[in-house]
Amino acid sequence: MKYKELTEQDFDLIRKIYNESDSRKEAQEKISRIFGINERTTRRWANRMELGLAKFNIVNSSKILIYDIETSRIPAMVWWTGKQYISHDQLKGEGKIITIAYKWLGEDEIHLLTWDENHCDRQLLIDFLKVYNKADMVVGQNNDRFDNRWINARAMKYGLYVNTYVRSFDIQKEAKILFRLPSYSMKYMTQFIGVETKMEHEGIKMWDKIQMGTPEEQKEYLQKMCDYNRQDIVATEEMFLYFRRYMGHKTHFGVLNGDEKWTSPATGSKNIKLLKTTVTPAGTIQRIMECLDTNTTFKLTNKQYMAYLEYKLKENIPLNVR
Repeated sequence: MKYKELTEQDFDLIRKIYNESDSRKEAQEKISRIFGINERTTRRWANRMELGLAKFNIVNSSKILIYDIETSRIPAMVWWTGKQYISHDQLKGEGKIITIAYKWLGEDEIHLLTWDENHCDRQLLIDFLKVYNKADMVVGQNNDRFDNRWINARAMKYGLYVNTYVRSFDIQKEAKILFRLPSYSMKYMTQFIGVETKMEHEGIKMWDKIQMGTPEEQKEYLQKMCDYNRQDIVATEEMFLYFRRYMGHKTHFGVLNGDEKWTSPATGSKNIKLLKTTVTPAGTIQRIMECLDTNTTFKLTNKQYMAYLEYKLKENIPLNVR
């Protein structure tokens, strides 16, 4: 079935399913079965209907920044072809940021910044740091080793303030810790879990045209890079929402929002339950909890868990203690 064939009743049904389902994944599965489509098509329909991300997946759209950069190559003088050591004395320029794509988690709009017509990335950095420095957490693919350090280096180059203490969620880094996969590339992982995947491009030709092409070619291929960069943001957000139930937490959004420490670190939600009680070798009790809004898990100390039970008693909420 195609999107243009949907009736008003179909649209109402899709909205109803998204609003009433316990998770985004459950909503997509229901819609897939009803309309005979795959889940990727379901996600595209939801985006076109401006359903975006289900409300239970969102913390606060002004808290979590998803971003990705594309950088230039550095020209160097070499004696011959093949593998060889190249010292900094042989470099005839410096690497710069060509494009930055970013969005706040849960918002529809993806923002794009590019270097200027003279291939200078100073204004790009100035504009992006106004956003980056506000984030409580940044999310990316290999961003701990690559993107974050590039942002730091280019900001330092221009003497700009950058929050080097920003909380960072690196999807690739966390995946390597938890999962044994044949590849940790974005292309493989998105295909493996069945979410929005990367866009293909023309390879090194795109960089050749952007850095050394005619003015017309530079403009054309810079737009292609922007499109590619934009798609990476879509894929990164999909991966983050899928993987975060397994990958722990880099900050506590509940506490940031003024809530108790026993609330869900992912959202600050009080809609949580006890999954399991464990004990360390030293005899310390730990409680494994689940956020029912996002299906993410987290640990509480026994003291925090007792505070959670006191809250439930005060609010006359059934304990359901295991």
